[in-house]
Amino acid sequence: MAEATSIDSEDQDVIEAIGRSWGWVLFFGIATLVLGILVVIQPKATIYGFALLLGIWLFVSGLFRIIVAIADRHDTGGTRWLVAILGILSVIIGIFFLRHTYETVASLTFLLGLFWVIGGIIEFVSSYGRKGLPGRGFGMVMGLLAVAAGIVTLVWPSITLHVLVYIMGFWLIVYGLLQIVTSLTIRKLFAKSDGATAS
Repeated sequence: MAEATSIDSEDQDVIEAIGRSWGWVLFFGIATLVLGILVVIQPKATIYGFALLLGIWLFVSGLFRIIVAIADRHDTGGTRWLVAILGILSVIIGIFFLRHTYETVASLTFLLGLFWVIGGIIEFVSSYGRKGLPGRGFGMVMGLLAVAAGIVTLVWPSITLHVLVYIMGFWLIVYGLLQIVTSLTIRKLFAKSDGATAS
């Protein structure tokens, strides 16, 4: 009985740790969704504007992942390392986009496609390892979508900026929606946990 109580207590600590961060996940999801909508409704923006927006998002999302990997106590060390690596990769590519906004569409397309493929694989593997935790299914779906988008981008070398912007915009919209749903799921579990503790 004492062992069961210990496990329940550990699970409670895990849920509380996740629950404290649901607001940040929600904020990031809303920001991503808004950015995706702006990209889709302004597909004729210049390559400079597109690269600038994408660079900012990649940089911020990378920092967000690194912070999550450091603060996360419920995942295994391997999963946390994968999330941290994805964050670092996102930051590096984001900085490149911000510093080289006048590069050709081909260069930006290759980097974006490569990031989607590598990032999607990491996202899927890290989410798959989070068995029993909220947002696992959404993370796996997002990883598969990223890999698919990356493959399309890489095997279509003559892709135009117009098409690339649409792909990126819709991907951001889907990613933002999944993040919002994940945050609300985490919040719901946290509320139930609080109710059970209070009773």
